[in-house]
Amino acid sequence: MPVSVRRAGREDLPEIIAIEEASFSVPWSHQALAAELENRTARYYVLEREDGTVAAYADVWLIADEGQLANIAVRPDCRGLGYGEILLRTAMEALFEEGCTTFFLEVRQSNVQAKGLYRKLGYEAVAVRKGYYTQPDEDACIMNCKKENYQWLGHLE
Repeated sequence: MPVSVRRAGREDLPEIIAIEEASFSVPWSHQALAAELENRTARYYVLEREDGTVAAYADVWLIADEGQLANIAVRPDCRGLGYGEILLRTAMEALFEEGCTTFFLEVRQSNVQAKGLYRKLGYEAVAVRKGYYTQPDEDACIMNCKKENYQWLGHLE
């Protein structure tokens, strides 16, 4: 099924909230998610299926020349289809075009699948943040991807 990625708007908030709540043991609050749409450093992206359903979203920040993946989630019934990679690549490449030179993120140490995707894109583990996640208690792996290490697919090179 064909998909497209676009910048999110307020009209996407109900679907973003539903994906967030289905994806995380401690989801961001509705207010926090709504506030991100107004945050000048944040860029929200959604991946939409051909039928108009939002299947995934990503919240990335650009502060000076640093990008930060604040949040990314895929609807449970849409996982394993490559949507997370498509969405993250689109968001990262957009920020690289805006002047980003390095991307950072935190990921649960136990999230092997996500860490595999991030490594595929060119991320490297750089530190551990002890006790970052509270429910359940778990350390975060801090990863970064420098623009020159990003594994481009070719359309922006």
